[in-house]
Amino acid sequence: MKKVPCNAPVGLQSQQLVPFQYSQHLYLRVFGSAHNMKKIYFILYTIITVSFAGYSALFGGTTATVNLQGGFTIDSSNLNELTGQVQNRSDLNGPFLADAIAFANITGYPIGKATLGTFPHFEIGAAVGAGCTNMDYYADTEAAKSEGSFPMIVPNPVLHFGFGIAGGFDFIGKFMAFDSKMYLPDFEKDLASLQQVSVYSFGGRLRYNVVRGFTIVPFLLSFGGITASIGGDFMGGTAKVTGTYETTFNDITVNDGGADYLLNLDFTGTYEAEITYAMYSGTVNMVAFVDIFTLFSFYSGLGMSAGSGYFKAKFDGTGTLSNAGTDIGTLTFNSENKYRPHIFIPHYILGLEINLFMLKFNAETMVNLRNGEDVTALVGVRFQF
Repeated sequence: MKKVPCNAPVGLQSQQLVPFQYSQHLYLRVFGSAHNMKKIYFILYTIITVSFAGYSALFGGTTATVNLQGGFTIDSSNLNELTGQVQNRSDLNGPFLADAIAFANITGYPIGKATLGTFPHFEIGAAVGAGCTNMDYYADTEAAKSEGSFPMIVPNPVLHFGFGIAGGFDFIGKFMAFDSKMYLPDFEKDLASLQQVSVYSFGGRLRYNVVRGFTIVPFLLSFGGITASIGGDFMGGTAKVTGTYETTFNDITVNDGGADYLLNLDFTGTYEAEITYAMYSGTVNMVAFVDIFTLFSFYSGLGMSAGSGYFKAKFDGTGTLSNAGTDIGTLTFNSENKYRPHIFIPHYILGLEINLFMLKFNAETMVNLRNGEDVTALVGVRFQF
């Protein structure tokens, strides 16, 4: 093999290495030393260890009024059973929505570069993120409907900005304040129609370029670097939603002419929900970046979010009770509950950035490693100078 002076350019040295030597050389360029790898393994171990931690506390209760017709009656114990099933529907969906808000809270940072550079380099842009939970609803719709659960999708549109500081440090932030008094989005579906909404979202991340980028194949492939970030987020607001609600209350005993009948009662009606929420999160991420043709930047990494907050809902509904297609009465219920999200959200990050000189387009998703089902979706555009 041809000898190359040790002071030759790095790219030339690496081209002369045999495959094993080159892979070892690349490994050392990325991770630096065994000591750095121990740090990375420790971070991964910490994320995996706490991925099963967390809780979803709830407070509140439900009252219900049943008016049966045609000689049917219901005693207090079975009315309590039916009321309990109404409460169970709320308890089934409340934690999903609390987690969706918490997951949406940490979106809003569509950055596909390991570093923004040093001051006065900066970026400005806009992004729309969403936290999505109970996605099993779409995989097995009938089973989910029979249980009374809904998919939960919470949007988080923001304006974002960032600027370089020095020595591999930069800062990115986000902000949004919106009230439907300014504009009410046209969202009307049978399941839910938005009547009022206010959203407040802001946060920031301090990033440090732990491992610098370098060229692997000139003009084709570059390692963009590895960047660690730490920051905090807040998201709060209110909403009023109306819609239709269908579910089945199983094994309810009703009396007709002195005889008891064990029935499955189908409920079809409308609801009105008033929602108030506030979420606080602290997040650490470590992300690696790869550039292809300088046009595409792929990034992937791991992170951990920890926080607290609440989701409070007042849920009132009224409708018809039926059995085998025959109406037998009406149900009116009032439910007020408060839920908290899981404390920890360990997540995997995957994103793509398209670079058109100073204009950047991003698409990004995160997957909740606690269950492998909750996800985020984020699209963004920015100018970077």
